[in-house]
Amino acid sequence: MINANLSAFSVGKAVGRSGAKSWRYSGTSFSIGNNSQGAAWDGTNFYVASGQFRTVVKYNASGVEVGSFGVSSQDLTPHSGDFDGTHYWLVGKQTDALYKYTAAGAYTGTSFSVASQTTSVKGAAFDGTNWWVLGSTSAYKYTAAGVYAGTSFSIANEGFPYGITWDGSSFWVIFSNKKVHQYDASGNYTGQNFSTASEVTVGWGIVSEGSNLWVVGNSNNKLLKYVFS
Repeated sequence: MINANLSAFSVGKAVGRSGAKSWRYSGTSFSIGNNSQGAAWDGTNFYVASGQFRTVVKYNASGVEVGSFGVSSQDLTPHSGDFDGTHYWLVGKQTDALYKYTAAGAYTGTSFSVASQTTSVKGAAFDGTNWWVLGSTSAYKYTAAGVYAGTSFSIANEGFPYGITWDGSSFWVIFSNKKVHQYDASGNYTGQNFSTASEVTVGWGIVSEGSNLWVVGNSNNKLLKYVFS
């Protein structure tokens, strides 16, 4: 169950932010499974990939588990990807591919490989039109059909990247040093970053939900909410 009172969630993605405000941990979190790697948000529920059990676990906005589905037939080291508006896509870290599922968790038989660009896939984000697949040093752009667009952007040297999300206007990447960096829609680092080190030892994924960001705490088995205030 969730560890703090959650107000109603906004389904819309966040827009640009300015002024003296900063990102901070809200004090709100909820428990997730062991060895969770990445999370996705469909406007109603979170989808968290379990590397230990090779499943994706579905939680509602209050942090209550409402379902799960197995993914081991596609990949044995899953990482949560993103929603394309209708379908959930899983990142297969072992196979360096993205796999398409219905929201109910049925594999559609559709996938695409990213191995030509990276054999160390760390996550994926959908910007409403295209996919951005996170490798160890860059994010690579693919069409919605899974064709590499020939475009990429470099990410900061802050250790290994552990996840990427799109908030409607910018990308956020979390690194092994527990820092989160913001990149604009063109892939330029904005200079804005914040640390999650006080809350997590390993932040193995990040997801945008409304105007908030949530970090996967792999070490403490929690999904933690960060707000801009």
